Amino acid sequence: MTLDSHAAKLKEMAEKIVDFTPQEISSITPEEIQRLFYDLQVYQIELQMQNEELQKAQFELSRLNNKLNFTYHCVPIGIITLDYQGFIEQANHTFADMLGYKASKLQKTHFSKLIFEEDKNIFIHRFDAFFKAPTNKSLQLRLQGDKNLPFPALIKGNADDGSDTASESFDLKSRKLIVTVTNISDVITGENKP
Repeated sequence: MTLDSHAAKLKEMAEKIVDFTPQEISSITPEEIQRLFYDLQVYQIELQMQNEELQKAQFELSRLNNKLNFTYHCVPIGIITLDYQGFIEQANHTFADMLGYKASKLQKTHFSKLIFEEDKNIFIHRFDAFFKAPTNKSLQLRLQGDKNLPFPALIKGNADDGSDTASESFDLKSRKLIVTVTNISDVITGENKP
């Protein structure tokens, strides 16, 4: 919808709301018409000023959104959002790069499909407790992409609702888990050095 067609639609809607008969309009005095005209001009200027402020606010929100999006995807740590079943809803580029995938390809993938076969049972057995109360918990798993060698990763999480634990009445299906994934190959290699 173009700006002109949107303005025309708004005008049409406003005309439907106006409830003056021609007789009522003809009975308005010249002084009342001058006062109405002045009030309309002031109101128009107020609307223009509000519109300018809204446009500035929209621009600032867009700028901040772009900055946040850039930071989310370029931070040197993998970040994913998991649903209550362990499916990836969102992944940043860093995590996707760790595994050699595009971030969009990882959406709706079960996280366990990215875990090295020998470590899958660790995730499957601990995910429920990790999801319900993620604070101060971590998992060390080996992750493996489509064509790369497995690498050790430290997995930490936080609930997106800001709580540490889910109460009995809390609907876990609506909760999301924000997970950080850190490649700890260098740490493990450093531990093995004499």
